Amino acid sequence: MKQLEGGRTGQIWRDGNSVIRPSGAWTPTVHRFLQHLRGRGFRAAPEPIAISAEGQEVVGYVAGRVCEDLGDPFVGSDRMLISAARLLRDFHSASEGFLEADGEMKTWMLPPWEPQEIVCHADFAPYNVATVDHEAVGIIDFDTAHPAPRLWDLAYAVYRWAPLSDPANPAVTFDLDEQLRRAEIFCTAYGATAEERRQLPEIICRRLQAPRRLHSGKCSSRRRDLRRGCLGGRRTPLSERHPMYRHKSRSAAEGALLTKATSAGGRR
Repeated sequence: MKQLEGGRTGQIWRDGNSVIRPSGAWTPTVHRFLQHLRGRGFRAAPEPIAISAEGQEVVGYVAGRVCEDLGDPFVGSDRMLISAARLLRDFHSASEGFLEADGEMKTWMLPPWEPQEIVCHADFAPYNVATVDHEAVGIIDFDTAHPAPRLWDLAYAVYRWAPLSDPANPAVTFDLDEQLRRAEIFCTAYGATAEERRQLPEIICRRLQAPRRLHSGKCSSRRRDLRRGCLGGRRTPLSERHPMYRHKSRSAAEGALLTKATSAGGRR
């Protein structure tokens, strides 16, 4: 077996075409959801294989390169950005119907958000997307999947793929104008409607505050890992000093996102 790199060192292993990773109380629900995706013809997610008596889940290996450095021309290209947005759109389409069709008790790592339109991935970022030849081809790590509106997923995806980061941070790859340009490209490729684009700046800010809820009460080690990943560490979140948090700049972002909304049309 080969150890796979990622956020949980020493806990995720590849064995041929299978991946062995820790399971949680939510894993049976997630496996039924993954099976639903396959039934809808969506093959860009892991195939659910088994949950062992030792508390490990076994899923199919999703081939491709995973890299979160958007400064890498391979990962940060417009072509990759567009393919990632289309992959998210296709995933959302395949997600439809699971909540209504699945008659078993559902357990999720994260609490659902209203309206419960579909099952969102909730962490659709470069580090969870497999790529081949400048194209996003697969999605991994469905632990955080939970019911929510599509816009909840789109907001976090735009934040990670633009990526929206404080330009004052010397580690930031793109300036604010380029971040907004990339955000608009993502929205157009996804097929976001004009109304969704109007709501997006506010939803992004709300979405980034959501992980703070994980800090209340007792939480599992996976939730602690998630909170560290969302609120600090190498995956630096949008700072409250970022212009997106200021009303005037939110209006500017709205304008940038709406630039092509009318001509591009909405989701088909």
